Amino acid sequence: MFAPTMMDNCPGATFSCTPASGSTFAKGVTTVSCTGMDAVGNPAAPCSFTVTVNDNQPPMIGACPTNITQPATTGACAATVSYTAPAATDNCGAAPVVCAPASGSSFPVGTTTVTCTATDTSNLTASCMFTVTVTDTQNPTITCPTDQTVSSNVPIVVNYPAPMASDNCGAPTVTCVPASGSTFAVGTTTVTCTAKDAANNMAMCNFNVNVVPCTVTC
Repeated sequence: MFAPTMMDNCPGATFSCTPASGSTFAKGVTTVSCTGMDAVGNPAAPCSFTVTVNDNQPPMIGACPTNITQPATTGACAATVSYTAPAATDNCGAAPVVCAPASGSSFPVGTTTVTCTATDTSNLTASCMFTVTVTDTQNPTITCPTDQTVSSNVPIVVNYPAPMASDNCGAPTVTCVPASGSTFAVGTTTVTCTAKDAANNMAMCNFNVNVVPCTVTC
C-alpha cells in the first residue's frame, strides 16, 4: 500500500494509518484513515482513502452424479428421480448449489440434462451437468373384438371392429393381419392384431373370422 506524503517546515514529522499498511483487507471497500504529527506535536489534517478488494475467483463445484437411467413409473410416462447434488467450495464463504430440474422432480420418458450451478456471494458461478434417462419398458394393452361370423358360399369381404388399445405413453399403433376389409375365404381365418408403442413395446391378441356356407340362400 502506498504511504501518505508528509510535508512540514521542520524534520521529524510522523504519520499513522488505520488499518496499517500490510494488513489483511476483507472483500469489499475498506476506508483507511491516516493522521500525521510533526516533531513538536502539531497535528496534520487527517486524510483517508479506500482499499477495494474484489473477488474474481469462481467457486469450485464437485463432480456431478453419474448419468442416471430409470424405468418409467407403472402406468405413467414419467418417473420421479432423486439424486444427490454436488457440494461446492469458495474462497469467500458459502457457494450454494442449485440443480435444475431439482432432485425429486418428475422426469418424462427420454433423456433430460440436469445442470447444477454453484453461485458465490460475488455472483461468480461454476457448473456441472449429467443426464437422466427415463425408459418406457411397459407393454401396451390390446383387446380384440369377439369372433366374427358371416355366411357365404364364396370368398367375401369382411369388415370387423377395430381392437381397443392403450399405452402409458400415448396411443399405440395397431395393425391387424388380415386387415379389416380384406377378402376372407370360406372357413375359419385367425386374425392377429398387434399394438406397438413408441418404444417398440408390443402386445398381441387374436380372434377368428368364420365364413360359413349358406344352408339355404345367401
